[in-house]
Amino acid sequence: MDSYEDAIRWLYDRIDYERIGPSGQTNPFRLERVERLLALIGSPQERIPAIHIAGTKGKGSTAAMIESILRTAGVQTGLFTSPHIEQFEERMRVSGRMPGPDQFARLVRRLREVLEDAEMDRSDRIPTFFEVSTILAWMLFDEENVSLAVLETGMGGRLDCTNVCRPLVTVITSIGLDHTHILGDTLSRIATEKAGIIKPGVPVIQGQLPGDADLVVEARAREMQATRFVCGREFAWLQEPPSASDNGRQQRVTVITPRSRYDRLTLPLLGQHQAHNASLAVMAVELLTDQGGPVVPSTAIESGLQDVSWPLRFEVFDGTPTIILDAAHNPDSMRAVADTLTADEWQKRKRVLVFAASADKDAAAMLRYILPHFDDIVFTRFLGNPRSLPPENLCDLARTTNLVDSARLHVTQSPADALEFARHLAGAAGLVCATGSLFLAAEIRGLLAASAR
Repeated sequence: MDSYEDAIRWLYDRIDYERIGPSGQTNPFRLERVERLLALIGSPQERIPAIHIAGTKGKGSTAAMIESILRTAGVQTGLFTSPHIEQFEERMRVSGRMPGPDQFARLVRRLREVLEDAEMDRSDRIPTFFEVSTILAWMLFDEENVSLAVLETGMGGRLDCTNVCRPLVTVITSIGLDHTHILGDTLSRIATEKAGIIKPGVPVIQGQLPGDADLVVEARAREMQATRFVCGREFAWLQEPPSASDNGRQQRVTVITPRSRYDRLTLPLLGQHQAHNASLAVMAVELLTDQGGPVVPSTAIESGLQDVSWPLRFEVFDGTPTIILDAAHNPDSMRAVADTLTADEWQKRKRVLVFAASADKDAAAMLRYILPHFDDIVFTRFLGNPRSLPPENLCDLARTTNLVDSARLHVTQSPADALEFARHLAGAAGLVCATGSLFLAAEIRGLLAASAR
């Protein structure tokens, strides 16, 4: 393995459940093997404390906010998220920086040698793409002397690769129906998987959850003797009226905790769901001090939230027309996009939706939330992942809803064609929103970046 390209090829030879999706009703993920793999590199997860975040939606945004606040406070942070948008190394950052090509290739080469020496890369249980990704992140964090890791679960929580960490604080952002073929088909079952990240005596910060899910998390926290901090009870948030300078590109949020009040925090991520996530982030960094973590001043909270960047979360590209990209890929996240679109900034325009979805998602429920907000709908498929539903199938689903005139439904076969057609339909003063899958949003973001060069 002599180059960065060799390292990337080796990684993508792994079994990648982000691309193919696990089959059957049995969760293929196990923690014992991850722990054995990490032991081969010195078990850095035992030495580097963490904030561990699970949730159906909002966990990536919350992780990004927490990391930005901590970095602003001078903490050497590690951030592990998934999936990536453009390049693999986005998944692992130290104080906001991805590893360079040489460092990345060297880490992959070392990991490959470790696996070969242990004969763990020659059996029928070859480490998966996500297992290897997780281990590489810990290797990077260890090499860079990270003081605190912020970890987003990949799927679920109880059996997720990240659940071998030693957290100071855990966060459960939300619980809804997603990955039901793996995590279960009820909110209670999914909540059981998410609540699996709660550790003995470690406080858990909880978002606003449906009743059944709340009961499950409450029971797990009681069993683990973990103090719960519930949004709307121990802490709260309030969306403030926008300032003239906000220009529809940021919002103002007040967060009230048991210890303090943070008035009119500036948040560049839009929507009530992001205000909710910001309150979770603030509560998490406040609790760190009580858990032996760093002291985070209020100025770091203010600046860290103001500077946070998290692409494809209602990401706005000004132009003719305006283009919004959002990675929403389940009914709950699609409802959040729909709610955000009701703001005055997005009204009184010709609005065109570009939509694609993965075959294992509840596309029908997503469409019911989002279709009423658009004049025209352009269905397409993403090209970089084989899980994309045929756009013709999506069009048939939309017809059954009776929420939009069939003449307003259009089918294209690529994101590039969909974007070009949607721009034409919207006109210079209109709005195009691409959503339904992170893969679709990422591919269109790449098209926009290429056209701007």
